[in-house]
Amino acid sequence: MTFGRLVWKDLLRNPLRLALTVLAGAVGVMSFIFLRTVVDLFYSSAESAQADRLFTRAKASITADLPLSYLPRISTVPGVDDITFYGFFGGRYGESQRDFFGSAFVDPPSFMRVFHELVVAPREVTAFQADPCGALIGKDLAKRYGWKPGDRVTLHGTIYPGEWTFNVRGIYDVRSGSLDKNSLFFPYRCLNEKLPDERKDRVGAFMIRVEDPSRSAAVSSAVDAMFANSPYPTRTESERAATLGFISMLSAIITAVKVVATVILLIILLVIGNTLAMSVRERTRDLSTLRAMGFKSGRVVMLVLFESLIIGLASGGLGVLIAPPLVRGFVAVVGSQMGGLPTDFMREGTLVLGVLAAVGVSLLAGIIPAWRAVRIPVAEGLRKVA
Repeated sequence: MTFGRLVWKDLLRNPLRLALTVLAGAVGVMSFIFLRTVVDLFYSSAESAQADRLFTRAKASITADLPLSYLPRISTVPGVDDITFYGFFGGRYGESQRDFFGSAFVDPPSFMRVFHELVVAPREVTAFQADPCGALIGKDLAKRYGWKPGDRVTLHGTIYPGEWTFNVRGIYDVRSGSLDKNSLFFPYRCLNEKLPDERKDRVGAFMIRVEDPSRSAAVSSAVDAMFANSPYPTRTESERAATLGFISMLSAIITAVKVVATVILLIILLVIGNTLAMSVRERTRDLSTLRAMGFKSGRVVMLVLFESLIIGLASGGLGVLIAPPLVRGFVAVVGSQMGGLPTDFMREGTLVLGVLAAVGVSLLAGIIPAWRAVRIPVAEGLRKVA
């Protein structure tokens, strides 16, 4: 009987309890990974933000608009290399008007310059810029609805009521950056010409590309100082800070998800720990028998720790295997309702943390009762009945 076979025999003393313990641990690890990954999805756009872009919005609120006349004035600020504008359109698609994806109005020429990570065929760029109501759609959005250049898309406006029809002129991909592949962009003039006078020439925000990212703070201060005493003061910040500011509006929800993820992991793993501790207590007599046969206390403790390690690794490994398909399903379902979510969502650190938590709790649960068992005198341990 080798040490390895002895460990294996002890593990299979109660196969049903072993299977349920591993499954419980896998559920805890899977739940932790799933919830933590959901939180990571919120921050994915902030991590891909460009260092050379600034975001200028109304100081009063992110939902307030700004005069389009600010654009030429901002462009004169030292350090500003290029500038464009955009505004959320908030359209819904389909007869049921339930399908939603990101849609925004832009200035095509400057938009293509500032968001240089866009990849569009040259002929499609030309067609998009020439059509007053042309549309540039993301690669994933086109795949989702089967759209291609030449199709007509009608959106039901929410921020701008009515039905708005656009001609698909191009499909874009993204090299990197904060833009996703599930949005629709169209020229501002298509919308502006049909708005009432009080809503004309109003945009949601300006995107500034700076010559030197190290001077972003100085450029931001100069832009805001220019409009400090105007009826519509501005707030300028880096693209990353702007994205994090938007996410901060959901901070309570994100914090709650983080807490729930940690609590679920701890509860499930404590259940595993209790099961392992109970198993060691039940085997006090067997462990004392091994000591009576000549096994040293340290070797007996190692026997229990190896069993705990195997259970922890099995729980963590199974949880890591189950979590990715679960998150992919979540992304597929929720992404279709939110205009798409990033696909490179799973972090290695989250997976490793889940496995380490399972292994750590398993070892901790095994070492305490094992140490107590070997400290009991052999004669007393042999008389003990589980």
